[in-house]
Amino acid sequence: MRNIASMVVLMAASGAGKAATLYLSTAYSGGTFWASSHCRQHNALVERILSVPDGMSFQQQVELGQQQLDRLASPTGASQAHGADRAPPQPNRKAQCDTLDAKVKHFDALARQPQSGQMQGLDHCGTEESAR
Repeated sequence: MRNIASMVVLMAASGAGKAATLYLSTAYSGGTFWASSHCRQHNALVERILSVPDGMSFQQQVELGQQQLDRLASPTGASQAHGADRAPPQPNRKAQCDTLDAKVKHFDALARQPQSGQMQGLDHCGTEESAR
């Protein structure tokens, strides 16, 4: 792992390497694989596209690509890679649903209250309905 990182640093410092594109592909049957050509040419879907140094063997590019993925997948790596702080915590969906459900039941109960004939002739603002 360190050897590849050292090679990348040396290649970048010498200016010897251009960037190559590496594709992480998902086959229609479900398996994933790395490719140096677009996934479409292998009847697969693109999962991720990464830039790796050119001039390395395909196996070394794959190892480097996997390291990049691992770094992006780690909680600290994803925020460091994008230069962003951690995302704010998601609200408690269950509590929100319970609150909304309680409100709906409350309004439903209010709507089902018996009303006098006079109240039934009024619209929601308390004024006579003119469309009768």
